Order: sequence, then structure tokens, then C-alpha cells
Amino acid sequence: MPATATVAETDTDRATTTLTVVPDAVDTADNLEDSPTTGESTSLPADLPEIGVQWVRVTDVVLADNVRKTFDLAEHPDQVASIREFGVRDPINAIREADGRIVAYDGQLRLLIAAEVGLEYVPVYFTAAPEGVSANERAIIRTRDQIMFNDRRIGLTKGDRARGIADMLDLGATPTRIARELQMKRDEVKTAAKIGASPTARALADGHQFSFDELAIIGHYEALGDTDAVRRLTASGGYGFRYETQRIVDEHDAARATLRASLPYGARGFGVLTAEPDTSGEDAQFLPAELLVDAEGDPLTVEAIDADPSRYVVYLEREDATDLVNKATGEIVDRDAVDWSTEDDAEATAGSGLLHVGQVEERERWTPLIYLPARALAESGLHLQAPALDEATQIAAALEAQRAAEEREHARQARRRVIELNKRGDAANKRREEITKEFLERRTPPTQAAKFVAGSMARALEPRELQIVLRWLGVGGSRDSLLQAIESASVQRAWVIVLAMAMAPHALVIGKSLWRDAGPGTARYLRFLAEVAASNDFALLDVEQAAVGEIDYNTIDIAA
Repeated sequence: MPATATVAETDTDRATTTLTVVPDAVDTADNLEDSPTTGESTSLPADLPEIGVQWVRVTDVVLADNVRKTFDLAEHPDQVASIREFGVRDPINAIREADGRIVAYDGQLRLLIAAEVGLEYVPVYFTAAPEGVSANERAIIRTRDQIMFNDRRIGLTKGDRARGIADMLDLGATPTRIARELQMKRDEVKTAAKIGASPTARALADGHQFSFDELAIIGHYEALGDTDAVRRLTASGGYGFRYETQRIVDEHDAARATLRASLPYGARGFGVLTAEPDTSGEDAQFLPAELLVDAEGDPLTVEAIDADPSRYVVYLEREDATDLVNKATGEIVDRDAVDWSTEDDAEATAGSGLLHVGQVEERERWTPLIYLPARALAESGLHLQAPALDEATQIAAALEAQRAAEEREHARQARRRVIELNKRGDAANKRREEITKEFLERRTPPTQAAKFVAGSMARALEPRELQIVLRWLGVGGSRDSLLQAIESASVQRAWVIVLAMAMAPHALVIGKSLWRDAGPGTARYLRFLAEVAASNDFALLDVEQAAVGEIDYNTIDIAA
């Protein structure tokens, strides 16, 4: 429908059905004694205009001149879809002229869309045309109202909209229904619901720090009650959010893996620790099993621990290494005992005495650290060390025990640092991989790309390749001079240097017998050179034409 479409005017009496007319002051006052108090005014100023709401045929509404001149209904598919399904829900604002015409001054697009989708009626809110007002003054008021209505409309905040969607789901609406009726995708509905159910995500929704997908992640962790994750995520931003999210995911994965590995120990009766304890202080709550001795002064044995596991607790430390195990027996397998040639062939027969690759698998390696709760030491019959014989020995033993405790704590802190930094490194690698993939979806390279590529290639050039590039470019006689030329080059010049370095390996392999021994790479290089250097009056000679396969070298006239 063209932007200037006008809805025809006809007699409104036959086309309107009154829904509601605000009662005047007299009617309201007459019923005041019999009506409960509703908070509504019982008397209205006499100068208020008459108002009403009616269903009016679309074809019976006249469009007044509108300040909005530039629009295309095709650019508003969501509004079109909504009106097609639900009709016009927001009444058209209009004036009822003295001759009965309904002239709309607000709601132009709603009315045009209604006509476009074939609606018969639209709701119209109207007031009577003012009396004693000039045409120019009426036009001024109409234009003012059109601007004011559009400028002063207050939309929902993103957080309120998300909460509304969450409420609809809680009330029983399906994501499919909400997606259809609000012109959204189902995934967008689910994302909005996570945000709407989270007070933190809702509060952040109207800022510009987080995307909707990021807010949904915050909402997810708030729903889980993970306040630490919520705190960490809300304190991050930009690409740091991805990094922190990946760290949290990895930490949760590691915690679940530790729990799975700990289950057999729990089933045997051991208590399970979720973090390695500090055993260095005098008031340490747990004592390492390797420091305990029995009443005879003998070290605590594995057998003694297994005989009463409920007395001890265990913390499992995951090592960087993995074990290769037999799937059937769980036994650790030496890598030399596997026929690795069977890796890509499930039907292959392993060599004599060897296992098929499909019979083994990698498993994480865990080291159990066993502790006795310090409060249980007195009744356990165990001791930290044998009694000292004299004061000097006691002092020496105490100093040695202190030194050993400090070394253990230092080693524990060092392990924690390695484990934590490895986790962060892994999260950083995953985040960088995602960003790189997104970055390389661009249509054009960044300006920094030329020098980066050129510098990388320059550092990797073989000596003979370097010499030919230096000769071509005339930039000096060393790799450093080439790198300096790259650093000072413009973007376009840097790409020319890149081209030179890409061409050099091809040029080096071309010998005088190219006419008979040129490979596909040489042929591709010569064709490229002939194409890009044509403006320099370069064309392939007969031996070059033979190299690229354009002619048979046997047909070359050697007498010419």
C-alpha cells in the first residue's frame, strides 16, 4: 500500500457500533447513592470535550495530514504480523467532525496496516471537533499532538519485557505461543525468560554492558543459586565475560569430575573433601596420613587405612597426565602394548599380543591424598611422630616438623597455582578460539593484518627465499632491513611485500628446463604473473607457454 494511501469517508451512522461512552456528570451523580465508592470523580468540569470509543469500519476513517511522511509498511513486519493476528488493540485517535466524519490524526500506520491485512473494523477513540477554532490553529494542534504522541510514548524496559515473558510462561503459556504472538523466535523467548526470572539480570538489562545472551547466562546461574558465579560475571564485561563464563564452566566440570572420581572412596566409607586442606599450621584441622605412626612408631600403612576407612577423609587431586586403560578390565595398559595402526579401522585385527585401539581408552589420573581429622587423633591410637628422647632432640624434631610442614604447604600452594593457571590458560584458549572464528567472518581484513602477515612471513623465509625478496624489493641485505621496511610501509605497500614473499618460493624452483619440467605450482604462478603484469607489457614467452601447458614444446620453432 503506498505511503499516501487514504481511507475513504462515508456515512458513519451505518458503520459504527458504540462500545463505551463515558457517562456524563449528571448520570454519574444520579447513581452515586446506590453505587459503591470506586475512586472515580463524581463531577467533571464542564469544559471537558465529549469523548467516546467506537468500532469503525476501516474504510470509513479519514486520515488527516500527518507529520510522518516517510515510511514503508514492509519495514515493520512485527507490527503487521501482530495486527493481522490480533487486530488493532491500541485505538486510533480521531476527531468527530460536525458532519459526522471520523478524521484520524494519530494511528496512521495502525490504520494503514489494518487496511493492508484486510481488517473490517478498528477501535477509534474520538473527541468532538472544537468550535470557534481556525483551520490553521486546528492544524497546529493536530501537528503538535502527532509529534507529542510519538515523542512521549514510554516503552517497556528490556527487564520489564523479559519479566513479562517469564510471567506468561509461569502462567502456562508455551514458548511456541509466546513466540508466535509476540513475533519472536522460540530461542529468544527462552533467553528472555531466563532474564525475566533473574532479579540481577533484569536490573542489568537496560544498560549496555551485557548482551541478552550474556544476561541469560547470569540468569541461569542465579536460578542455580550460584551467587559466586553471578558476582564474577556481573563484574566482567566485553570479551572478559566469555573468559569468565568459560572459567566457571570449566570449574563446574572439574568439580563434577572430582565428585565422580571420589564416589568409589565415599562408597568405601571415606569422607570426601572438596578442596585440599592446609596442614601447615599448629591448628590444622587435618593431618596427612604419611606423617602418622602407630603406637610402635611404624608408619601408617595402606592396609591399616583400608581396614577402617570411615576414620579418614580423602581429597582427589587430578594430574595433568592420563592413563591408558583396558576398557574391559580397567587395568593400566602400556602404550607399546597397543597396535596403533588399527585406530581408523574397527574391523582390523591387532598384531600378535597387542590390543586393538578400540579396546583401550584414556582416563584421567587421580592422586588420593589421605588425611586424619585432627580431632580424631587422640582416640585413633596414632601419633605424629615417635616421642623424643631428650630436650635437644625434641627441639630438633620440632624444627624438622615445622620445616616439613612449610615445605608441604609450599608444595600445596605451588600445585594450586599450577592447577589454577592451567585452568585459566585453557579458558583463555577457548575464548580466543571463539573470538578468532568470529573475527574471521569479516568481509575485509583489518588494517593491521598486512604488517602482521608480512612480518610473520619475513621471519619464516628460507635464506634463498629471503635473498630473492630482498633483491626484488631493494630494501637492503638482511632480514632486519626487510622487517624495518614492513614496519614503515603503508597498508597497501605491506600487502605488496606479502605478495613478493609469496611469489619467491615459486620463482626459486623455476629452472632453465621449465618448458618440460614445470609442475602445477609453477604453471599457476606464471599464469598469475602474466595476468597481473600485463599492464607492464609482460606476456608469456614460448617456453613459458609450454610450461603452463598452452602449447607443446615440440612445436616451438627453434630456428626462429
